[in-house]
Amino acid sequence: MSMQHSVRSVSLTPQSSGGGRGVPRQDRSAPPRRSSRHTADGSSGDNAPARGRRSRSEPPGGFFSVEDPPPFEAPPGIAEITGWELAAALWREHLPEQLLGVDCASCKQAWPCDAWEIADDLINQCCESAQLAAKQAAADAG
Repeated sequence: MSMQHSVRSVSLTPQSSGGGRGVPRQDRSAPPRRSSRHTADGSSGDNAPARGRRSRSEPPGGFFSVEDPPPFEAPPGIAEITGWELAAALWREHLPEQLLGVDCASCKQAWPCDAWEIADDLINQCCESAQLAAKQAAADAG
């Protein structure tokens, strides 16, 4: 089996337009930095309101807390049963670590971490939808 290689002649003199290696010179300026949600001064990179860390005992503002987590099985009235079960498992997996409670025990991000917030939002949406459906059913019946 024969392998043929093509060879390209390259001039290594400083007069060459390629910058020394025969390849075009790349722009070496630093790319623009993406704004991070977590900055040193606590402000958000975009114009959204700053999100501070929650303490372990502080309720997240939703239907459940660290001390009272959502059940693994969807309660009656929840339409998205699979979504609930996945979100409840993710919610419980990404709780704050036991020692200080400032970092996620699973992913080590500042708590509440992104995964926990996604799960919490999904659970809250399921609960709000169930409440709305129950109110509409009560209004239709009465």
